[in-house]
Amino acid sequence: MKTSFVRNRTASFIIVFVIYISAAAAGLAVYNLFSGIHILVSILLADIAATIVVWLCGIFLNNSSVYDPYWSAAPIAIMISWLFILDITVTAFDILLMAAVFVWGVRLTLNWALRWKGMADQDWRYSMFKRQSPRMWFITNLFGINLMPTLIVYISLIPLYFALVSAGRPPYFAIPGFAVCIAAVTVQAVSDRQMDIFRRDPSNKGKCIDRGLWKYSRHPNYLGEISFWWGIWLMQVCIDPSAWYTVTGPALMTMLFAFVSIPMMEKHILETRPGYRKYQKKVPMLGSFSLDSNDNNKEGKEAA
Repeated sequence: MKTSFVRNRTASFIIVFVIYISAAAAGLAVYNLFSGIHILVSILLADIAATIVVWLCGIFLNNSSVYDPYWSAAPIAIMISWLFILDITVTAFDILLMAAVFVWGVRLTLNWALRWKGMADQDWRYSMFKRQSPRMWFITNLFGINLMPTLIVYISLIPLYFALVSAGRPPYFAIPGFAVCIAAVTVQAVSDRQMDIFRRDPSNKGKCIDRGLWKYSRHPNYLGEISFWWGIWLMQVCIDPSAWYTVTGPALMTMLFAFVSIPMMEKHILETRPGYRKYQKKVPMLGSFSLDSNDNNKEGKEAA
């Protein structure tokens, strides 16, 4: 599939759109097949089926990045599915829940669309996995790149399900969690924008960004992502404290970023920018507002 058509950016987005329509159709078919069991299980099986379709297409196109928008698109589809299947009477509380997920999902998906260059562009991590362990690539691709994120996101969405099915959902109970979600999305949007501006300046080549939100956290965008899922859980636990065990979702999400995504990213950065090590010593991984020295900021800018 390495043709000029596939490498064309517009054509690439058309292909991804077709892939996701196909994935949705597969998910619907699997849900109908297992609709007699609990909705959390049947939708999970549908989610896995859709993921497998995306994975197979990524294998065929030799680009695993076709899965990337699944992270933010699938939760919206799952939320809508729960609403329709359960025939929930929408309340003001539900509107806040849906608004939080929509704002987060649409922003993140658009951010991916603006950055992705097309089928010729694959996330460096996927290329690294394939290069380092070609014999394990099939398993790494299926389970590590596709299924594991799908499962973690689904588990993190379970608080949303409990919130939707809780009886008597007073809207003011959702306000603290909703505020956390919106603040988290804002942090993501601002930090991404600051990084884009930094990268566009040729004088910053080889330097470490240490301005704006990046002055207080080495990964404010990841901090925003983690915080969003804690906000969803907070919205649920405020109206149904008995289901506190759904904390497993945001806890798993936190561990994914803190112990997998961030260390992998930082190892990659250090390979090309050794000066990043000084930045690591001065700026915490996920946030602190204790920096107060201009000298520290200057050292954080050292080029590799």
